[in-house]
Amino acid sequence: MNIDSIHFKGHLCFQKEWAGFDTIKPINIIIGRNNSGKSHLLDLVEALCNKDKIDSQNWQCRCSGVLDEESLRSVFPESQRGGELGGNSWNEQENHWQTHGRHFVHKSVTWEVDDNGNISNEVFPDDFNLNSPYGESSTNARLLLIRQLLQNTTHPFNEHSFRRLLADRDIKTEPATVKLTLGPDGNGASNIIRRFILTANEEFPREVIQRELLKALNSIFGNDGQFSEIQVQHHDETPGEKQDHWEIYLGEDKKA
Repeated sequence: MNIDSIHFKGHLCFQKEWAGFDTIKPINIIIGRNNSGKSHLLDLVEALCNKDKIDSQNWQCRCSGVLDEESLRSVFPESQRGGELGGNSWNEQENHWQTHGRHFVHKSVTWEVDDNGNISNEVFPDDFNLNSPYGESSTNARLLLIRQLLQNTTHPFNEHSFRRLLADRDIKTEPATVKLTLGPDGNGASNIIRRFILTANEEFPREVIQRELLKALNSIFGNDGQFSEIQVQHHDETPGEKQDHWEIYLGEDKKA
């Protein structure tokens, strides 16, 4: 099951009010006044990309999604009957899927997750009857299984890497190092490119820079500039220059 929307509170300027994403698209634009919390909203995205980080936050979350058959069958199997869910254990037609699970297929649900990871406050459509025909205890058992399913939901940020770029950023000259890190201000970019271009280590193919990155840059610049190569240059011992630093060189076949 996939999460369609997610909101949170308990973080900095969002201590008491829910804030988040009603929908999550491949490209999302956040618009707001200065100091309205746009950067803090990105903290939610960063945490969602790192499950360990989202689990370590003392936030409350509110999520919504649509229950799908595959997920429901994992907690309401056709091979089980009776038990806490109720029903006749001898009647093969009254299995957990037929009697309980199939009624939830394609139903939307909204739920909350507290700062300890506990799920509560499930809300279904007004026209949906959550109650089991076998009484209150069976209804409670239904709800417990739905909560178990909701513990294993996924969202569009699953298994994605988060990179934060500041408004003020630059690709500067840098010393060589085998440690590859990229800061929000662009720090580390020169060294990463140098490493891919010059190292003999096959884990860093130069084609990533000379083909993939070059293609991306030309797509971004469009008619403003088309580059034929990406290279790195080493600063010699020149007065006024930083020693043992490398810089990025973008080559152009034609210049206007």
